[in-house]
This record gives sequence, structure tokens and C-alpha cells, in this order.
Amino acid sequence: MQISKIEINHLVKPLGFELGKKLHIAAFLDEAVQTNEIDRRLAIKQGEEVVYDSGWEAATDLIFEDVDLALVPRSRYMVEVSAKINGQELAETSYFETGYLKEKMAGDWIGTSKLDLHSLILKKKFTAETVKNARLYVSGVGLFEAYLDGQKVGDEYLAPGFTDYRYYVQRASYDVTSLVTPGDHLLRIVLADGWYRGKLGLAQHGGVPDNYGSELKAIADLRLVSADGEEVIATDDSWDVVTSPVTHSGIYYGEDFDETISRQVLEKAVVKQASGKYLLDRRSLPITAHEEFIPRVIMTQSGDQVLDFGQNLAGWVEFKNRLPKGNKVTIDFGEIMQDGEFYRDNLRSARAQFTYVSGGEEKWIRPHFTYFGFRYAKVTGWSGDLTASDFKAVALYSDMDETGNIQTDNAEVNRLFENVKWGQKSNFVDIPTDCPQRDERLGWTGDAAIFALTASYNMDTYQFNKKFSYDIAVEQSRLAGKVPLYVPSVGNDDGGKAVWSDAATIIPWVSYQRSGDKAILRQNIGAMMSWVDWVHDRALANGNEYLWLGDDQLGDWLALDTEDIMKLKGKTPDDLIASAYYYYSAKIVSQAAEVLGMKHEYQYYRQLSRLIKEAFIKHFYTPDGLAIANTQTGLALCLEFGLYPAAAKKGLVNSLVTKIEGNRNHLDTGFVGTPLLLPALTHNGQEQLALRLFLNTDFPSWLYEVKKGATTIWERWNSVEEDGHIAKNGMNSLNHYSSGAVMAWAYEELVGLTQAGKNVIFKPLISSKFKEVAGQVMLPTGLVKASVKLEKADQVTILLEIPLGSQVKLDLPAGQMTVNGQAFGGELLKSGSYTFQLQLESPIVEACDVHTPLKEFASHAALTEKLSKLVPFWGFLTIPGNLDHFGQYSLFQLSREMRGIGFKPFEDKDIESINQVFKEYALGE
Repeated sequence: MQISKIEINHLVKPLGFELGKKLHIAAFLDEAVQTNEIDRRLAIKQGEEVVYDSGWEAATDLIFEDVDLALVPRSRYMVEVSAKINGQELAETSYFETGYLKEKMAGDWIGTSKLDLHSLILKKKFTAETVKNARLYVSGVGLFEAYLDGQKVGDEYLAPGFTDYRYYVQRASYDVTSLVTPGDHLLRIVLADGWYRGKLGLAQHGGVPDNYGSELKAIADLRLVSADGEEVIATDDSWDVVTSPVTHSGIYYGEDFDETISRQVLEKAVVKQASGKYLLDRRSLPITAHEEFIPRVIMTQSGDQVLDFGQNLAGWVEFKNRLPKGNKVTIDFGEIMQDGEFYRDNLRSARAQFTYVSGGEEKWIRPHFTYFGFRYAKVTGWSGDLTASDFKAVALYSDMDETGNIQTDNAEVNRLFENVKWGQKSNFVDIPTDCPQRDERLGWTGDAAIFALTASYNMDTYQFNKKFSYDIAVEQSRLAGKVPLYVPSVGNDDGGKAVWSDAATIIPWVSYQRSGDKAILRQNIGAMMSWVDWVHDRALANGNEYLWLGDDQLGDWLALDTEDIMKLKGKTPDDLIASAYYYYSAKIVSQAAEVLGMKHEYQYYRQLSRLIKEAFIKHFYTPDGLAIANTQTGLALCLEFGLYPAAAKKGLVNSLVTKIEGNRNHLDTGFVGTPLLLPALTHNGQEQLALRLFLNTDFPSWLYEVKKGATTIWERWNSVEEDGHIAKNGMNSLNHYSSGAVMAWAYEELVGLTQAGKNVIFKPLISSKFKEVAGQVMLPTGLVKASVKLEKADQVTILLEIPLGSQVKLDLPAGQMTVNGQAFGGELLKSGSYTFQLQLESPIVEACDVHTPLKEFASHAALTEKLSKLVPFWGFLTIPGNLDHFGQYSLFQLSREMRGIGFKPFEDKDIESINQVFKEYALGE
């Protein structure tokens, strides 16, 4: 047993990050330990001075919250965590290093007078003595890469990330000690347009240039510390401006890279005005290279050479240059092959192309200031046939630990979960984008809000979300609380839409709930309140301060039950969705205020949420309790948000089941309804129907995409039609992530790990449809792991691993249970590793039930004979032709439909009796 990792503000050894006024320091063990109490200590040193010491203290975990420390700029702090656990003493050290904090840099912003360049190089020669340490503090707009003597500084790309550059630009910090040896050196900073200056956004088809500025510029301090003191090589007008081999580059455009261009000094650098209101220590996680894929080579009938990397991803293609000097190769990027040919029309106006003119040197070549969304790459201009080993696709995304995982005995379900993760990786490139391939790639807030929980289970998203939440607040500060549709807004202030703009409350709240760290709430509570206040003002202006009515909304985006002429949103009323999320955000703000000890604000927003709920029920329900919005999305939304009269719940559940069964046991939900649908069923006794929806393989379903070869999540349920052609509707991405939000349900309900602070409620969905399900979830204290194996119909083996500082509350089916070989009758488990053997009272079998379509069991004579005694309308069904006509209906649905011809709907006791017949029949087969 040992301490395997120490995190400072959810980061490992952070260098130059914005750290805030209070630190969150957590240590993790490399194994699960069975204990309830430990002793722990945290000590922090700056140099030789101890600046913080908690002293030894009794505790239950290794999390040190709200460590108050007055930080000094550009200083390294050593962190030591010690623990005494079960008689064993442990200790581990780590460190963090501050950036400039609020100090001003020595350097100036510098650039060139030649404003028509899409890329340039700033360079400076210097001589160094023996140094103890060297740090490069640097920023640039649009994007920059720094090099010392030809070696790239750092392992990140697309720095300094995507922000509202008018408000703030981020400063990166690099430890370059190993690169600065005694002697002469050359420091270069390469700049290109990027998000700052290149064409971007939806203002015109393909975006517009210069959204944030029109001049490439950089600022840098290279600080060299030796025995004689400190020397600073700073950007000023003594630097040279040099031509760049990157002749054109853009996020949508791609990149043109010509190594035959001679690197000439154009002029001395020109001192420029500061870029943005603030230059701040970084908030963004670095965008780094991750998985690599070697392709297979396809020769199409039309003669194109195409590389298939087997995985849709965001990143670029690197290749080994073997071309003679002056030869040009072109790489085009696409997501799908169609009729055996390379296809990329769904990229719309995005050029998405990389061209390279060879300098004649054999080496690996890559783009520098762009990225692509692709699975396939068409290569033209190559000499001879392509060799697969000369190419590789490199995935680029923000550097987040992959923490969550689910594995089952169903290969298609496993592929779906991989697709969800790849949708996240492809679109978590500094901001949560909608897609990585076409002329968009913007931080759409709605996508981020509904996927936030799933994202946090898959990966450690705390710092990623904290930065994006800060960006949301920046936009709100300009717009009096309104949240634009995407952030940064790129000149488009359209927003104030339910669900999308509720990202302002949902993302910070999910981040707090998953991590237990209040820092994101402290950072964003003002913005969270200002969003709810903005909605309140809109509601008041529209005539009812407790309902959000009458405003233009995006509704249940891309739902299939659409009556919208543009086929873009479903028929769930905009007013219902908007008012529901008005309530939800007000409730979140009240809870956040309570966490932060803001008593007045807590009381105000709690009362506001109660008044919204009362108004909602009065407005959207008829006197007999039936919801006006009788759609899958509307019903699921009301059930999950608790927006219904007390007596109406059962009717809502029955209506939801009826709507689903009336749609051939398929979903028809969009962005709003999809994340809520399976939880609404599972939380209301409809686990088997939830599983049926989840495991459907025909259109529309999650596994339909898998069957069609998807390796990511599609934008639409029918992004690829049955015939294999991509749907032609002008807006179609094969790499979104929104409907992948179903994976949160899989973590919580299928695997059964529902987080409750630092603890977990374990209630797996044990079903004959899965013989094995295993998963893991990151808690504030560490990983909790669970696996369930159905050995026989009445025998289950369960493995649980619980981290130090956490407990698991068991909610398992009735039966006799042993834990680690000993009889067990409790429900709480402390940390440790456990093996359960569960002998079930009621066997788990693959049985039909009252919700199963008739066509799946009507041919079983022995079964239908028994059912005929319990189902009053069975005689009607035996009339010749009726079973064929009603075959897609369930008994439950028919019991409700037959009211018109005199039959009563089933009561609960009827349903229980019918289901028992199904189960007994299954056991007897």
C-alpha cells in the first residue's frame, strides 16, 4: 500500500495555472484498504520554509479542502501528504508552481507591420551560463508554438487555447531548464491565425475573419536563474520577424506548409498594444497528443488512395516524408466512405485540408495550427503507392484522465460506450465543441449541459469545466446575465435559450457534486444567479414571473416527433421545457448558495423554485392531473424534475410507457428528452422497458449507429440511412456527443453506482439480458469498482472495491448473501475489497411481460392459453387477423386502447398476475 498520486486543484504537478485563493489537495492510495479511521498530515514548503502544516489529525480520507495559502509569484511549493493507516506510515511528495499571479510581465507584446501574413516567426538569440532553472512564460495570438534551438517547448498544441481574447488571454509556463545549457541559443515563437484571427463562427457561411483581432503577436519572458542571480530575455523590438513555412492556416481551412520557403528576416519586431483586457495564468488544460492509429490503405474505383484509420477522431495525420524537394502532397479529411468513394460533403464550407511542399528531408511531418475531424484521409500527390506504416492519425484533446469505464458481455454495447468516449475526446478540445469536422466547432452550451454528467463519469472534467464555466461567466458579464448559444460567442450574442443557457448553472453544479470541491461554485455563483435573474426578468416582462412563456426556444432539438417545418425540434412545447429548466436552474442556485453558506440567497432562490413549481403545475396540468405535454420528452422531463401534482405520478408513468409502446417500443426524443428518458423509466419501475429501448438495434436507437459502423456518436438518430448513405439535410455530423448522455444512466443504473457525495448507492440492474456487467466511477476519494456476474438464474457473484474515505450502501435483490465467505445481512460497506455470493429468492430469467409486443409471444399456445384467463380482451385478439394487426402492441397498451369498446385498463394487481404468468412460463421452458 502506498500513496500513488497527489492532486493539487485536480491537477498533477501544475505549473503556472490559476490556482485561486484556496487549494484543494487530494491524495489517493494504490489499493482499497478496509478501515474507517486514519491519521493524516499535510505540509507545504516554499524553499526550506514550511508555509503550511495541518499537523496530525484524525480523518476518514486524504482530502484537504480549502487550504488557505498566500501564494508568491513564480515559486515552487513542495507538497507532502503523510498518513498512518492500519499501523502503516505512508508519505508522498509532489509540487505545484505558481505563474505570474497579478504581476506584470517584463516583455512587451510584439508582432509585425506586415498584416497580410497568416503565420510568422519571432526569434531571439541569447547566450546562457550554467543555470539552476529556466522558465519560459509565453502567450501569443492567435496560436503559438515555441522552440528552443529547434526543439519544441512543451508537449501541448493549439496554445494558448480558445477564449474571448478581447477579455483575457492565457499565459503558458514551461520548465525549460534541460534545454538551456551553457552557450549560444535561439528562441523562436511561431504564430498563426487560429481561433483569434482565422475565419470562424456562424455569422456568414464558413465564418468571418478577425473576430477578436487582426494582428499576430506574442509576449514572452525567458527567466534564467543562475548562481549570480536572474536574467530575463523578454520580447521587445530587438527580436527579428522571420518568414514562416506555414503560408496559410485556419481552424476550418486546414494548413498549407511549404518547407521550400527560405526563412528570411523581414524586419525588427514591432511593439504592439496588449491583446485583451487581461493576460492571466492559464486555466486551460493543455491540448495534447493521445492515441495513435495506423491505417489500412484503400484504392477506390475512381483511383483515389484513401487511408482508413478505423476510428473517427479529432486530430491530424502525420506522415514520414520521402518526397523529393518541391513535391507537393495534399491530404483531405472525411468521416465516411459512400458507395466505395471518399465523401466529405457534410463538412460544408470547411476546406479541412493539409498541403505540404517537401523540403527534401526524410522526417515526420505534421500540421501545427489546426486540427481535423475524420476517420478517412484522401492522399494525392504521393509518389507511388501509399505505405500504411508511413502514416498515423494522432488524436488531440484536452489532457484529462480517463477515469470511468463500463464493460459488459455484449460487444455492441461495449462499442457504444467506446463511441460515447470518442465523441467526448473528439469534442473536448479546450472547449466542449459540437463537432470537430465542419465549419462550426463551437462551444455550444446545450450540448455541454446535457452531457456534463456523462462527461464527468468518463473523464476527470473538473478543471476543463472550471475553465469553460469561467468563459460562460465572461460572456454573461457583457450581456447582463444572458448566456449566448455558444461560448466563446465569436461575435454572435444570440442566446437566452432554455437548456442551452442553463449550462451556466448545470455545469458548475455537476462539477461540484462529482468532486466535492466548492471552488467552481465560488467562481461562478454570481454568474449562476445572474442567469436565473435574467430569466426571471424575461418571465416578468412576458406576463408571469414564475413561468417562462412566449420566447423563441430551440426546444427538444432534433427530436423525431417533430411537427416543425424545418424538422429541427420536436413537438414538446417550448414553454414547458423553458419553464421546467427555469425551475431546475433556480433550484440548483439555491442548493449552491446553501453549500457556500449564502443564507439570504439560498432562501430567495429556494422560494423562487417553489413558486415556479406551483405555477408550472397549475399551468401545464389539467384538473384530472394529465400533463398537457403528452410526449416522451415532456413526460420524462416532468418525472425527472419532480414537476407534477402528488397524485399524478402514476398517470405520468403510464402515459410515458404508452407513448413508447405506441412508437413500436422506440424513442423519439431529441437533445432534451434523450438524457432523461431511461432514468425516468428506471426510477419508476420500468427497468425492463428501459433495457428494451437501450438494446434496440433498429432505427432509431443507439445500437443502430453501432450496427452501421459508427465509432463515435452521431448528431442525428438517422445521420446514416439504412442504405448506408449519409442523410442529406445540410447539417449532419458523425461525431457529436449529445445522445451519448445515456452513458450516465449506464453508470448509475446498469452498473448501479449512484454517487452520494463521497459515498455510493449500489443498485445494479441485474437482468438476463446481461450475464456480466462491470464498471468503475471516480469519487472524490478515488475509484469505486463493481462487477456483477449472473452465474445461474438464481446465483450472482458481485465484486466491489471501495476507496478509502467512502462507503457503499447496498440495494440488492432479496436473497441469501455472503461477503468474503461470511454471511452478511447489512447494507453498509466501508472501504475495502469484497466478493459477494448472492442466492436470489426470485430467479432472473429472460421473460416477456405486459409491455412485450404480442408478436414476440403470441405463437406460444401454452402461454397464451394461460394469459387468456387473465386478459379480458383476449377473445377479441383471437378473431382471425387481429393478432397480425395488433402484433406490435403490448397487452398494457391494448388495455388502455380497448377502453373505447368496453374493457377496463389493467390495474396494478392485473399487471402483477400477468407478469407472473410470463415468468413462470419462462422458468418452465
